[in-house]
Amino acid sequence: MPTTLVCTVPWRAAFDWKGGDCRDRHFPPCPAATSPAVLYLPAMEPLKFDRRVFAADPPPAGQPVLDDMSVLRDAYLDLLTDPANGYSLEQAFPLPADLPRLYAQLRLLHACFDSFRPLDPAQAERLREAFDTDYTYHSNRIEGSTLTHSETHLVVNKGVTIGGKPLRDHLEAINHQEAIDFIRALASTPGPITEFDLKQLHALVVHGTVDRADAGTYRRRDVSVGRYIPPTFLQLQSGMDRLLAFLHAHSAAHGPLTEAAYSVAMHPVELAAQFHEKLVTIHPFIDGNGRTARLTMNLILLRAGYPITVITSDDASRAEYYDALYEANTSPAGDNTRFQRFVAENVRRWLLRYLSLVSVDVSLEGKSKGGPFFNAIADSMAAYKAARR
Repeated sequence: MPTTLVCTVPWRAAFDWKGGDCRDRHFPPCPAATSPAVLYLPAMEPLKFDRRVFAADPPPAGQPVLDDMSVLRDAYLDLLTDPANGYSLEQAFPLPADLPRLYAQLRLLHACFDSFRPLDPAQAERLREAFDTDYTYHSNRIEGSTLTHSETHLVVNKGVTIGGKPLRDHLEAINHQEAIDFIRALASTPGPITEFDLKQLHALVVHGTVDRADAGTYRRRDVSVGRYIPPTFLQLQSGMDRLLAFLHAHSAAHGPLTEAAYSVAMHPVELAAQFHEKLVTIHPFIDGNGRTARLTMNLILLRAGYPITVITSDDASRAEYYDALYEANTSPAGDNTRFQRFVAENVRRWLLRYLSLVSVDVSLEGKSKGGPFFNAIADSMAAYKAARR
């Protein structure tokens, strides 16, 4: 008979045990229980699995039976190392058809990622360097940079000058990395995101590539952006005042969101998408609006505990990005649902990518992490293994 999967080790990063109570900042409190305690997820039944699907032979005499998380972890690693493996996290977390379900799935994926925190410092640094290069490469390429991914790495991390490539491309790569460092620092700073923060961020993005008077300053003339005509420069201050008021009204908490904050605040991924779209629609700066919008989107995500999301620059992704933005920019009713969906799918894609990397940590410390993640993929692994028999 299937048995309810239970937490059989203390979740240091996810739970605070006090008198048999498990309190987590992502989920409503679960009923008081004696250890082990069932992991409760919002609007879900406790997950179940059949140990016989995962456990092969009984352990040799004298060796203890593995706890449930160890069984799941070992089964997951076996699937990944199987040459005939066709299992992926996409099977465990299929893409929902509508936005409300997608936002709910993002909360679950966020909690799964949180269960591996804190990351090993060396592992965290490797992830930062790799993904920061991805982010800088794609964000600048969307705006026309000619640097390749490897050239971006050399410029940002090694200080190399690439022969035959424009100085502007070099400056934009270095500037973008400094802007990433800035939003990381700002994400851990208490208090709301301010107009001064946005102007500082923009000044970092365009340093040395626009007139000094235009860096961190709202534009002083009207512009056109392809098919789109942004508001006149005379309306910029009032538009930005409304945008920041919108951000503060829907943030509820200026830092990692609690479950209580979720009940009164906009979902952080929706808020990040909304702010991104509205900033681009206002187009407050003479240049660098797209990069500033994507960085501010990630600042909002970082403050809510999400990792950085990269909007890739391949032709299909860039076309969808611009088309969804243009549709939102020109919608008479201000409907940006398509753009919200685009951002949410990208956040999901990168969360799955982060999870695929941190979930294979087999160090002694790593083995004590990831309970909610292995719990969440139990059913999909069982279904995959059953289908292969």
